[in-house]
Amino acid sequence: MKISEMTNDQATEAMVQLTGPFNNICEDEKMLELLKDLNNLKETEEPMIKIVGRMVPRFVSLALKDHKADLYQIVSALTMTPVGKVGLMNFKATVDAIKDSYDDILAGFFTSSSKRMMKAANESAES
Repeated sequence: MKISEMTNDQATEAMVQLTGPFNNICEDEKMLELLKDLNNLKETEEPMIKIVGRMVPRFVSLALKDHKADLYQIVSALTMTPVGKVGLMNFKATVDAIKDSYDDILAGFFTSSSKRMMKAANESAES
């Protein structure tokens, strides 16, 4: 369900549930290091498709390995499924539910989190 289609109570609860996991991921030193690598690669002449092809598997591996609980909390918030049942969900149905939950409000939330993460990565690279 899209955040914009939720009641105020549902949307408020979802946003509260999303904040902690996003913060955990955005402040993870390994994730910041990965973003620094991405920033460095952007400055090369290498085609973006090759860069993305190398970085996405690293990101997914790190996210699933180190942030499984955070990802489950995010899925729980977006699908209104209890966290304890997220691991039992059908993978395709989970991916479809996440795609179906995407809207401008959620995109804004992701964008502000991403910008904060990129800023932290840049500050870390400068020091």
